[in-house]
Amino acid sequence: MDNNTMLIPPEVLPDHVLGLVETVYTLGGKIDPMYIGDVIGENIEVLPHTIDLAEVLGLITYRDGIVTLTETGENIVKSNTKTVVKKLRELASRLQPLKDIVEILKSKGYLEVDEYRNIIMQKYPNNYHKAYQHILIWGAFLRLFKMDEKDSKIIPIDLRSL
Repeated sequence: MDNNTMLIPPEVLPDHVLGLVETVYTLGGKIDPMYIGDVIGENIEVLPHTIDLAEVLGLITYRDGIVTLTETGENIVKSNTKTVVKKLRELASRLQPLKDIVEILKSKGYLEVDEYRNIIMQKYPNNYHKAYQHILIWGAFLRLFKMDEKDSKIIPIDLRSL
C-alpha cells in the first residue's frame, strides 16, 4: 500500500473518525491528542489508529504532537449526514479492504461470504472476527455494500460515482 491508502484498523469504526474530527473542531481546530482521549473518553489503544485513519482521509494532520483539522475535516463537521457520507465515500478508495471489495463488486456484482471471509482473513489474520464485522459496518455506513438477507453474499448498495 502506498502513502495514500491504508488498511482500516480493525478496531476503528466510522463513529470513531467522525467523533475525533468533531472533537478537534469543537476544541478550536488544534489540540494535543492526549487531551482528545480525555474529552471523548476513547480507549487509548483506539485513538492512535483513529488519528492515522483520519489523516489518510485528509480530515486532519498530525505534526509535532498536534492534531490539526484540515479544510476537508471542517467541511465534514459542518455538513449534514448525507453530505458526510457522500464526502467519505469519495475517500473510500484510500481504504483497504474497501477498495478491493468495491472493485470485485463492480466487476462481478456480488461477493460470496467465503470470498469476503478470505479477504478479511488475508488482511487481518490476527483480528479476523472484529474486522469481519467492522468492515461490514464501514461498507454499510458508506452505502457501498451490505450482507444480503440470507447472509450468503455481500451485495452492492450504491457504487455509482466511484
